[in-house]
Amino acid sequence: MSNNTRRFMLLAIVSTLMFAGCSYVKQPNDRKMKKLVNGMPEYEANEYFGKRDLRFIVVRDGEQITTPQLPACLVEKFGTRELTNEDYTPGTYDYEKYAALARPYAKYFNQTLVTLMADRGWDKCNGQGPADD
Repeated sequence: MSNNTRRFMLLAIVSTLMFAGCSYVKQPNDRKMKKLVNGMPEYEANEYFGKRDLRFIVVRDGEQITTPQLPACLVEKFGTRELTNEDYTPGTYDYEKYAALARPYAKYFNQTLVTLMADRGWDKCNGQGPADD
C-alpha cells in the first residue's frame, strides 16, 4: 500500500468515527407535547362529538386562561376542559412551546366542535343539546 492510500484510509476511518459520535439525541417521550405537535384537533373534535363530550378547550398558560371565542351560554351549557403547561418548568422552552401550540389547537378543536353542533342545531344558546334529543 502506498502512503497516499494509507492516508486516505486513515482519513476515512477518522471521519467516520467523528460523524458517528454526533448522533441524534432523542428527546424524552413527552406524549402531552407530541399530541399538540402532531395534533389533529379536527379529528379529535369529531371523536369527542361522537362520544357526546361537547366540552370546549380552554388554554391555561400559568395564571392566564385563554377562553374560546364562542357564545358564553354555549361554554356554560357544555363546559370546558383545559390544556395547561403546568407540567413544564416556567420560563423554559417547553413551557412556552406548549402554550404556543395549545392555542391554535384549541381554536381549531372548538371551531370543529361548533360546526358539528350546528349540523344538529345544538349551536344556539336557547337550542337543544344532545340530552334533549
